[in-house]
Amino acid sequence: MARPAWAQAGARGSSLKSALPLPSGPVKTPVSPTLEQWPIVDEQGEPLSPLAVLAAGDDLFFLSPRGLWCVPAGRNLLSEPQKLMARCLGPSAMSVRSIPVQEFNNFAYCSGRKSLVVLDKSGDLFEFWIGSGKWDLFRTNRPTTGSPDPDFMDLASMSTRICLLDPERNQIWRFPSSAAQPARYFKEVLPWRLKPGDPNVADGIGIAFDGDTYVLKRSGAITKYGGSDSAGLAIRKPFPWKRCKGMRPSRIVTEPGLPLYIVERENNRVLVIDKRAGRAVSFLFPGEANLRGLLPDASGFFVLDGCRLTRRSLDRSSPVRANPSPRRIDPRLDGLVLPIAGIRLPRHPGVWPGSRRLYRYGIHQGVDFFDDRACSTRVIMGTKVRAADAGRVIRADLNFLDMDGATFRRVMRQCLAAHCTSDSNEDLFRGCQIWIDHGNGLVTRYAHLGGIRNGIRSGCYVSQGETIGYVGVSGTGENLPGNPKHPHLHFEIWLDGNYLGWGLTPAETVGVFEDIFGTACEVVHDKQHDD
Repeated sequence: MARPAWAQAGARGSSLKSALPLPSGPVKTPVSPTLEQWPIVDEQGEPLSPLAVLAAGDDLFFLSPRGLWCVPAGRNLLSEPQKLMARCLGPSAMSVRSIPVQEFNNFAYCSGRKSLVVLDKSGDLFEFWIGSGKWDLFRTNRPTTGSPDPDFMDLASMSTRICLLDPERNQIWRFPSSAAQPARYFKEVLPWRLKPGDPNVADGIGIAFDGDTYVLKRSGAITKYGGSDSAGLAIRKPFPWKRCKGMRPSRIVTEPGLPLYIVERENNRVLVIDKRAGRAVSFLFPGEANLRGLLPDASGFFVLDGCRLTRRSLDRSSPVRANPSPRRIDPRLDGLVLPIAGIRLPRHPGVWPGSRRLYRYGIHQGVDFFDDRACSTRVIMGTKVRAADAGRVIRADLNFLDMDGATFRRVMRQCLAAHCTSDSNEDLFRGCQIWIDHGNGLVTRYAHLGGIRNGIRSGCYVSQGETIGYVGVSGTGENLPGNPKHPHLHFEIWLDGNYLGWGLTPAETVGVFEDIFGTACEVVHDKQHDD
């Protein structure tokens, strides 16, 4: 592949002889007896902490929440540890064809198109053409499939197409599609209608493709699909993997001819699974690690660990039964309680931070607590809301007046015109709110309230667990007099100016919340497909 113009200047290591393969193949590097690390920095020499990594030709690409980065000829630099200086490739205007970039989630290299396809948490797909260095739209997300709207959790490359994991609709989609409707892997069976024997990806968190398709479940189970039946739908294939006890997976990666790699961010562990026999080996990392994306290697792998690439060799693994060192929680989050007494974290993937809000082209910044008896969660109009920790109230919407119908419709038109939700409109959608500052950059927000407890006002101090307000539906457009629908609490945690979940994949976000509040409820799943 010819070197694109944008990669010519500053390309390093071009004089090195390299036995590296073409884009679809693994990286070949010598095995080192010691731990090898490659610091990643931007053009000013500042540390860069990407969320994902992949290789295309000789180049290394990194993804951050708002941009794409490249180390030209970076694969040639992986023969020995050294600093990797990454150049930002934009998109420079933070939009592509008037569609704004909101928060990148993951990306894939389409070797047949010679492009990178980037999944935004809003559901939009952007495309970066490696040869020209130009950005384009791969697919704009629009609510055209039916209710519920698709919620793309992860993506994988199929050479010239992309497959997208959608647990919200229990589906895998293929794009581009020659038909008017997107190509489906399965016959449509929504998660709440699943029967034994139905394909089930409703609890899927990651997807990988090597000619067959692998779906990673929250439990650590893996299902495999390949080929098609007479209707052109995917067929489930046997896969010998038996999940390990205590797994907390966050990503799945593979390439043709290589094993499956499972990243467990919360366990500080990478599992490498032989696809034929289902046997696995383990690679343990210390408690302060921050494992993100992974780049397969012919004899091991490179894994993003904060602001560096760390290489591990397959001949230096540990038994799967070896105990991992759990990731250390930010001490500011330790000890928080859930904002409603007796509830658990929800099972439904569409109510977590980072999920799409397609009706307003936005991204959810909190977690919703609805009435869910399967999770022993009772949430109705007027349910008491409590402070997650002690702190000072910095906002309390006393004498709140909700949007009327005309205002709600105007705000919706603005969102549709901008293909995103502005901060001011986001604030309107939250309805009646209370914000509490807990110090050290930690703020919690409580939204859609139906009322605020007497005595709660801006400037007052509250204790952990103290009642501050009551569940409602304000800001949702469903606060009809005498007939409110779908009461719930919208709860946000903000840390250092970003919502908790910013820059994390959906699976990683669940992991962080579970570290704080305990294990979430299990989603609907088919036991037959978990083993």
